[in-house]
Amino acid sequence: MRLDRKIYLWSALCLSGTGCVQNQSSNGDRINLVLVQPEHFHAALVQKYKNSEINSEVHLFADTVTSAEAYQNLIQQYNSRSEDPTDWKVTPYYGKDFLDKAFKSNVGNVVVLAGDNKEKIEFISQSVKNGKDVFADKPLVINMEGYSRLAAFFNTSSSQAPLIFDIMTERYDVKNIIAKTLLNDIGFSGGIDKNGGEHAVKFNSTHHFIKEVSGKPLIRPAMFYNTLQQGEGLVDVTTHYIDLVYWMLSSEQTIDLNKDLVLDSAFRWHTKVTKNDFEKSTGMKQYPNMLRQSQTNEGDLDVYSNGKMAFNFKGVPVSIAVQWNVESLDKRGDQFSAVFNAKRLRLEIKPDEAGVISVFIIPKEDNGKFEADLRQALQGLKDLPGLDIIRNKGTYKVIIPQKLYLSHEDHFAKVLEQFVAYRKGKALPEWEKSFMLAKYYLTTQALAKAKTIEYEEN
Repeated sequence: MRLDRKIYLWSALCLSGTGCVQNQSSNGDRINLVLVQPEHFHAALVQKYKNSEINSEVHLFADTVTSAEAYQNLIQQYNSRSEDPTDWKVTPYYGKDFLDKAFKSNVGNVVVLAGDNKEKIEFISQSVKNGKDVFADKPLVINMEGYSRLAAFFNTSSSQAPLIFDIMTERYDVKNIIAKTLLNDIGFSGGIDKNGGEHAVKFNSTHHFIKEVSGKPLIRPAMFYNTLQQGEGLVDVTTHYIDLVYWMLSSEQTIDLNKDLVLDSAFRWHTKVTKNDFEKSTGMKQYPNMLRQSQTNEGDLDVYSNGKMAFNFKGVPVSIAVQWNVESLDKRGDQFSAVFNAKRLRLEIKPDEAGVISVFIIPKEDNGKFEADLRQALQGLKDLPGLDIIRNKGTYKVIIPQKLYLSHEDHFAKVLEQFVAYRKGKALPEWEKSFMLAKYYLTTQALAKAKTIEYEEN
């Protein structure tokens, strides 16, 4: 698990001041945003709400108007809404030399990235070299080469190095907060059962290429089907679930790659997308050249969007699986579940009878005190008032007041608040740095070592 020697050479150059520009941006000054090639709508979500630490003037750099069209439309929507409108003033630049203009100009001190995942590490590199902090959508890297470059940035000990922070929204989901609190209440849960004869932690998620959002068909860019740019399933969606494992089981504790993390197995398999499916999803009648490597002799696309990995984290066996189907034929839509096997209980996050993702607790032994103990444990969540439980055939469901749920956009705002706080402190905590390194080390190693299969192995 030793890092490549060239990583340390790059770090040495940084420390000597010859390989990268010292950061002058994270010294408590107001944030001036720079948007670079914002092809994914997550770039705009960063600006859905006003933030007193961010100037209203924003600089946008992209190769074409089309690349930033969705971003510009969302910003206009935020500015023109009747309730709590924003007042962003976007100054755009379009041209093939957009990278030179973005990073070599003197505008902006925080670069927001959401788009081509393959190019993201180059954009990060340019940001760091020019002394700009980075606030980026996941994943930051999608292969081992990208990981080596990312690791170089985090292995410099310079206090002047720019901040790099990925947007981990799932930490702010109320269900995950409840699960983390209950599992870490050792007196209540008994702690994670590392020796239960199965994976103590399991994450499973199913997604769909063709879907509706707010009652309208979601039009995806062709790049979404190019796993060389988007990243395969093992290196994309899995980043959220790996981060949750670290955050739930080892919150604010630094991860040692050489001691705490072992990859056991990894698998990858494709989803077949027909030409009709592709047209329905993208609105395009022909495949662009970027998808040539995915085309079959029958004229379909083999998209390696699926992956499954098993690993050991600080003695805890973990399994994570991500699968993409073409369309939800049963109309249930995207699905998610998680299982945590503790010594006194089994905690599950899964859909309830109405299809709403909920938290369930199943005691392994109920001596008549479990319900009282569960209520007491929930009372410890002072920031989440109004939690309740109901029992059905030995299973307890946590009732969460609607006001405690945050939208996807609200999660982005929460992560932004955390980034601003870190920026004021002029550095990321060491545990945050180690989380990012351990997360992308695992995803890129899993992809490099994955066995290609024709179907998901149980």
